[in-house]
Amino acid sequence: MDKKANLSSKGISAVFWGGFGSVIRTLLQIGTQVVLARLLGPVEYGIFAIATVILTFSKFFSDIGISYGLIQKKEVSDDDIRFVFTWQVVIGLVVATVVFFLSHPLAGFFNEQRLVDVIQVSSVICLLNAISSPSLNLLKRDLDFKSIQASQLSAYVIGYVFVGIPMAMAGHQVWALIGAFITTETLNFFLLYRHSRHPIGILFKPKEKSDLLSYGFKVLATNIINWIINNIDRVLIGRMFPAAQVGLYSLSYNLVSSPALTIIGVIQSALFSASARVQDDHARLRRALLTMIGVVTLLLFPVFAGIAAASDSVLHGLYGEKWLAAAELLRPIALAMPLYLLLGMATPLLWVSGHTHKEFVIQIPVAIGFVAAAALAATISLEAVAWTVFAMYFIRAAIIVGTTCRALKITMQDLFSVMAGGLVATVTTALAIIAADLAARQLSDAPIAWLIADVAAGGIGLLSTLVLFPRLVDDHVAELFGKVASRLPARTGEWVQRLLFRGQLKRSV
Repeated sequence: MDKKANLSSKGISAVFWGGFGSVIRTLLQIGTQVVLARLLGPVEYGIFAIATVILTFSKFFSDIGISYGLIQKKEVSDDDIRFVFTWQVVIGLVVATVVFFLSHPLAGFFNEQRLVDVIQVSSVICLLNAISSPSLNLLKRDLDFKSIQASQLSAYVIGYVFVGIPMAMAGHQVWALIGAFITTETLNFFLLYRHSRHPIGILFKPKEKSDLLSYGFKVLATNIINWIINNIDRVLIGRMFPAAQVGLYSLSYNLVSSPALTIIGVIQSALFSASARVQDDHARLRRALLTMIGVVTLLLFPVFAGIAAASDSVLHGLYGEKWLAAAELLRPIALAMPLYLLLGMATPLLWVSGHTHKEFVIQIPVAIGFVAAAALAATISLEAVAWTVFAMYFIRAAIIVGTTCRALKITMQDLFSVMAGGLVATVTTALAIIAADLAARQLSDAPIAWLIADVAAGGIGLLSTLVLFPRLVDDHVAELFGKVASRLPARTGEWVQRLLFRGQLKRSV
């Protein structure tokens, strides 16, 4: 097998294992979130949400991006790894200390004194994230997503199922979430290192010239802009609204963003890791981007559109009546997630195509505009903030995807062609869910029955659309699904190809 074919095979394996792990992890996240939300309520969730915003910002400084350079670098030496690990430890300790001592002013800014102890205890996560990063990125470099998913799933189960839920049942309030968070991050570090077994040593300066630091600072600058765009709404809400309202917004956001982040994390890492090896082959980069956009549009756009269409039933059925006030927030945020997936896929291809600086430059005016718009919206209502978030993702996706397409010489016709089938499937699926939701409400008073009817209608609607109109599946997408189906058990793989794609695969092979 030649190098390119082997890389393609590893890339498919990465997406396969990453996708499988993402599905399992998403189901676990939703399940544990439902249990914890019912046990704790909006106030405790609001306090945890504010602490999480602070920690995610701190994470960018405890991992300035030099470990991400381990993926991008064509050849990595033991000295490179020791150099990265050394600075990850140093920076992680500094950031954790700074966060610890800033706990009082941060609690004052958000008008919530309970945050002081929460931030101080949680500051250790800054160090844990920093020292985990080299192992994680080395595994990504090798496209070993099977080990990554096994580590993250194991850590999550132990942290949230065996620590978080029992603590919540015992009445430990927000500390149940903090305990679960710290346990998960600690176990994740040890499990990732167990799989990577990278060199550990003190090396402040590599023997040979390295561009890891300069690359890392470019990543840091871009990530800070991304953090502002992704989190300024929650900062403003945390500052201007009571904890219960923050909890409602946070739960709505996390319900759809957690699976979206998990999915895009896998796709983005696989695209970046594989594409970094063939960064001069723009034809392969074009094919990779079009294929993943087609897959996501076909399979995931209908899911988020369905959640938006039945937001009341989703929240009432899963979390109970006390969370129903979040329904108007969930709708625009759910609609924003497909746009986030698009820009998340375009970004790594923009980087490896030789335009690393463009994302940073492009997003500065987007960040400034969003801060101003979100600040204005926060003076109106939470719903206004949520719709501002949707508008921001729409603008951001249009700019980033458009820039990437121009860099790779992808025409708008190419883009529309690969997305058309998924957009049609999205509309038909959403309409099926709306009809089923209305019918279920007439037949039953049980919110869980409404939700079951909506899920069934969504699945049947999507499947029926694909079976009745097989040409909706683009050639790029059909070929990828054919390769994935070949890795399934023989009968299952044949059933998938026959049921969903029929003659489409024969045309594309």
